[in-house]
Amino acid sequence: MNKKISIIVLVVLVVVVAYFVFRQKRVESTVDIMPTQQVVKLVDGRQCYTYSHDATTTEPYATTDYIDITISGSRVTGTRYGTQKGPDMTNGYTGTMEGIIENNKITSILSYTIEGSKNKEQEIFQAGLTGIEKLRYQLLEGEDMLVPDIIKEYKILEYARVECEDSN
Repeated sequence: MNKKISIIVLVVLVVVVAYFVFRQKRVESTVDIMPTQQVVKLVDGRQCYTYSHDATTTEPYATTDYIDITISGSRVTGTRYGTQKGPDMTNGYTGTMEGIIENNKITSILSYTIEGSKNKEQEIFQAGLTGIEKLRYQLLEGEDMLVPDIIKEYKILEYARVECEDSN
């Protein structure tokens, strides 16, 4: 009688353990096949984005950036301003953006003024999960502007979509 009870307890224990093991495997496989999130679709109209970065030991400059763009077909225009604060400088900049959008990717020229100097820089943005992402490449001196070195690796800066400020 004790032998039968021991066998029954052992079988029940094996069944319970097997249930939890297979249940866990099923949950893991369900997670593996879930669809990935889709990126934002950049469409015609006015839209605004912001980015900020606190100073760290490896990147000692705190930055803020505000982008106000309008997309019309394949054309992108807008304004941009921000600040940079660090151990040896604090400044702000303002500028305009003009560019094109193709396949949810914006290539634009930022014409800006910083500390009284006028500069130009080519930039590349792409649609992200909650806004746009700047593909920050190392910059090279071009003919009349700074251009991204697209052969090198880049860092992604995530800009969140925000309510546009009044333009009054």
